[in-house]
Amino acid sequence: MQKEYKESMEKISLSDSSRARILANVKKACDSGEMPPSQTVLPVSRFSPRRIAAMAAAFVVILVSAALLRIQFMGGGGEGDLSRLSDPSPSPEVVVWEELDSIDDIEKKTECKTYTLGNLSKKYKVRRVQVAREQKHVKIIYRNEKNKDRILFEYKEEENAPDVMGQFEEETELAMERVDGSDVKMYGVEKCDGMTWQKESTTFAVRMSQGRTKEQAKKIVSETREKKPGEKEDGDDMDSVHGDASEPDCPSGAVGWSGDEKETGTAERRNILKKIYSRLGFRVTVEKPAKRVSYKKVGDFESFAFFYNANEDLAGQRIVGYAGWEGCPDGVMDGFEESDSIQSGGLHARIYWKDNEEVLLSFTKQGVALTILLKNWTEEKNISTALAEISSVLHVSMDSGETDEDDGDETPEEESERERVTQCQKAAQKLQDAVAEGSLKKMAAFGDFPIRIKGGGETRSIADSREFLTLAPETIFTADWVDAVVSYSTGAIDADTETFTMGDDSNSLTCMIRDNTVVFTELYVSGAEPTASATPAPADGSMPVAK
Repeated sequence: MQKEYKESMEKISLSDSSRARILANVKKACDSGEMPPSQTVLPVSRFSPRRIAAMAAAFVVILVSAALLRIQFMGGGGEGDLSRLSDPSPSPEVVVWEELDSIDDIEKKTECKTYTLGNLSKKYKVRRVQVAREQKHVKIIYRNEKNKDRILFEYKEEENAPDVMGQFEEETELAMERVDGSDVKMYGVEKCDGMTWQKESTTFAVRMSQGRTKEQAKKIVSETREKKPGEKEDGDDMDSVHGDASEPDCPSGAVGWSGDEKETGTAERRNILKKIYSRLGFRVTVEKPAKRVSYKKVGDFESFAFFYNANEDLAGQRIVGYAGWEGCPDGVMDGFEESDSIQSGGLHARIYWKDNEEVLLSFTKQGVALTILLKNWTEEKNISTALAEISSVLHVSMDSGETDEDDGDETPEEESERERVTQCQKAAQKLQDAVAEGSLKKMAAFGDFPIRIKGGGETRSIADSREFLTLAPETIFTADWVDAVVSYSTGAIDADTETFTMGDDSNSLTCMIRDNTVVFTELYVSGAEPTASATPAPADGSMPVAK
């Protein structure tokens, strides 16, 4: 303090005008008698101008010292602190959130891009849409009322946006997964309940009220895409993780395809391929393990679309192809630029790229020119393996098909097999519905008694449906177990399926195909030991309502 006092004294000086003003004020106070009567006032004449100036200077020093003490007491300490007081930091950016009526209003009423979770079940409805216009930050809440599940999807048009990614700073990182060309960082303990990723200079995040396995979480992220201007979007009819929703869209260069085509039936396929052969002298059929194959005639070309989930890079997307003696339909190659060529599986193919991560493969098989379109493709994916696997399911035939049994047409036996698979898939869906409702009675109808129940380190055998209905529903229908079972895609059931498991390693329902329907033989609930109910179960065998 002495040092600061000395430094302050050395810096203080009075100008002639200031000295004269102070002396005048002191003299005026004395002459007018304004000084407190309790003090003895000496005439001004007793003091020389020099002494009066010194007194005034001392008074100024006292004021400066008091200010320094106050700054020290409040944590200051030097010129830097004083400069901050005189030049305060700017106020933080004000974020104003606006409520919209629907996802469509993002495009109609703001300048923000519109993204949606393209792989959610139809059971999830949009419940809230919020937009911060200035920051181009959007939040969309989806809710499944039946399962009491809530998903928050948000995105901001900024790379590595701190206000989006920062919410996960103190959470446990579960895994890093590659989905649709983006590295998705997953958070959670054992199960994923949050994710962040970057795409197209935008930061994305998902929060889930119910944890998912890594595979289930990847399905939610998959097909997250931007809605183009004018494109219809109702926010509800989204592709299902259970396989029961509308088909994903087609690559942008898919001339003649709208993206909502269904699988071509046996009679229609036979008719289309017959016309193709009559026109071109060949026909191309798409064989297993390709699924949900559709055929069309586009101009002077045969066209086909299918799904090939046996390859991880191709899983979940509709592959579109064209076959002709040369080239492809007008418009297919618009926007593509030739990159290089590859050799794979005895084929030589030319590769073309489009800016929006689409790739076109052009090659010849048995003298027929084939063009294949793929979307959501990046250079990190293995294009050589994809070409070899796609080519393996394309069968080129120079016969009419009238006597060729290998034309892809189904025999009556194959049609019967397809109907059986459809029945089994529907039965599995009904079993999932019983689980979602928490109904022991409805589940019992699918039980292949005696069944085994595992949980809490114990295994017990349930002799019949009566004993099954005595179980306490709350020990069976835990949130994790229900979520795991209903998330199973019934579309995975095919003609070769004999047994399958709904759920994961922690919570599951083991099933088998019997007499063209589905039955379950084993139930595993993690961390719980199913016990008999202390109170009678409701008449429908569902979970009792708490009072």
